[in-house]
This record gives sequence, C-alpha cells and structure tokens, in this order.
Amino acid sequence: MPRLHSQALDHQPSDAPAPHRHPQGQLLWVSSGLLTVLTEDSRWTLPPGFLAWMPPQALHGAQYLTPTRGLNFYVDEAWATAGFPAQWKVLLSTPLLKSLLQALHDEAHCRAHEAYQAVLADLVCQAPAQPLCIPMPADPRLRPLCEHLLAHPDDATDLDHWAQRLHMSRRTLSRRFQGETGMGFAQWRQQVRLTLALERLVAGAPVTTVALDMGYESPSAFITRFKQRMGLPPRAWLARASSGG
Repeated sequence: MPRLHSQALDHQPSDAPAPHRHPQGQLLWVSSGLLTVLTEDSRWTLPPGFLAWMPPQALHGAQYLTPTRGLNFYVDEAWATAGFPAQWKVLLSTPLLKSLLQALHDEAHCRAHEAYQAVLADLVCQAPAQPLCIPMPADPRLRPLCEHLLAHPDDATDLDHWAQRLHMSRRTLSRRFQGETGMGFAQWRQQVRLTLALERLVAGAPVTTVALDMGYESPSAFITRFKQRMGLPPRAWLARASSGG
C-alpha cells in the first residue's frame, strides 16, 4: 500500500491561512513561482527548484507570493517519523529528485513505486539543507525588533543602538538574541537580507534595485555576499532556479 500520496500544486497569490497541522509529513516541490512557509518560530522561503520537508504535526501556514506550481506529497505518519528528517528542511532539487518526484506522482500504481519511495526518503535525508530560513525569537522584547527588520531590511541600526532602545546591555541583548534564534545579530540580519532578496529576485526585481533596497552599499557588495551564501551570483542562481532543478 503506498505510504505517500501526491497532488498537483497550483496556487494563485494569497495570504497565509490560519496555522494548521496534520499527522502526515509533507514534502513540497516548487517548479515555478514562490511561497513562504510560516511556522511557530521561523519563516521559510521556497523558490522554484527547491523542496521543503515538514515533519508530522508541525504547525505551519503557506503564503503564495506569486502564481505557484509544483507537486505536494503527504507522507504517512509512521514512515515520515521513521524514514525522514525529524526537523524542517529546505533542499535544492536535482535532476534525479525532479524525475523521481514526477514518477511518484504520475506512476502511483507501478511496481517500482515502493522502491522509488525508499530512494526519495534517502535523498531527502542526505541532501544538504539550504540557508532559506529566518528563525524568529519568542521573547516579546526581541520579536518587535525582528519584525521591524523584516519590514525594513535596509535599516543599518547597530546592536548598541538596539540595546539602548530595548533598555538592555549590549551583552545581554547579544546573548538573548543568540539563544532565541541560534544566530548572532549580524548573521541574522544578513540572513534576512539574503532571504528577502531571493523573494524579490524571483518576483522579477532588478539586481541593482534589490541590492539597494536590502541595505547593501553597492550591487557588487550584494553579488559577492549572495555568491558566498548561495554558491552562484544572482543571475546564475535565477537561471538555475527557473529550470525547476
């Protein structure tokens, strides 16, 4: 009996629905478009050519930022728990993964289906996680700071000034920020800028506009940082992403 079932993913732009959870694991593959997945403590971006794994019972809601297409797989709880990662994960598609997902969707009753499923679980576990997550703090003193920077990624206010605004010492703010997000403040802000830049680029914004809107000193500084994190300069990354993996 199949341990997963699939359906085509075809959404128009929408706001995130009320957060929900389900007993199955969920694997989303985006072939075109862009969506974000909002969880209790993170914001995940899923551009074309990427997959997101959500473990069973994970609270989440998806916001579609552009017309988005791909495939959506629900994995039975027992198999998802035993055979897939225990944590959220975004991974880059490959030609093998793309072909495998299409086969699992199109050939649900073929004899090789069970073998395909086993290969899929192994690939999802072994593939390196992609840096497309913005962890969010639960601390009510830090949350407004982070929400402000999500809305204004070009704000270059430094940690000392934020500490003054929040009536904390620099050391206390730094320690609490690291404990809540798993990142230092500067690293977190760079993650925000990179992730929001990806969303803008996929939506069609020019590289120069994105660079300046994200607070980089110049387009070349943005391109350098982007390549360090994503392995390719923006235009090459977009070309790869637009191929759907």
